[in-house]
Amino acid sequence: MELEQRQYPIGKWTPKKKYTSKEIARNIAILEKYPTKYRRLVKKLSDEELAKSYREGAWNVRQLVVHISDMHILHYARFKQALCEPNPVGFLAKINDWNSMNEVATANVTDAVMLLEATHKRWVHLMESMSDEDFKRTFFHPLRQVNLTLEQALAMAAWHVRHHFEHIRIALAS
Repeated sequence: MELEQRQYPIGKWTPKKKYTSKEIARNIAILEKYPTKYRRLVKKLSDEELAKSYREGAWNVRQLVVHISDMHILHYARFKQALCEPNPVGFLAKINDWNSMNEVATANVTDAVMLLEATHKRWVHLMESMSDEDFKRTFFHPLRQVNLTLEQALAMAAWHVRHHFEHIRIALAS
């Protein structure tokens, strides 16, 4: 497998200007079902397997699971921000710093998956209560330096959860 395929196994995320209600529902469904997929994938992994990486110099499986859990809390919080104030600057995390913290090296992946499950349950519940107009609300993404609508942010999150799931599958297959 080539480096680009390892780095972007489902391709790079590119936002669309608009999303149909079917696309929004599909992306919500992805967020609803992927925590269970993560649970099944990592539930019986050994420390050796959790230390595997999908490419040289990349995060290992444990770091990926913790990262997806941490970042989706952030994504959820950005939704709440955007629903409560006009075009806020979205919360920013120094993801490499977060993932190099000592606690990540020994984090229990089951706990990280539980956190992902709970976050996604709340987030899905929030999105199911949102109107079409709510999904048009925006926030400024400080890392990407762009305004995103919540429908774009949802698409990005659905891509993100699938992207790292595939990273883990690649790591475990090697």
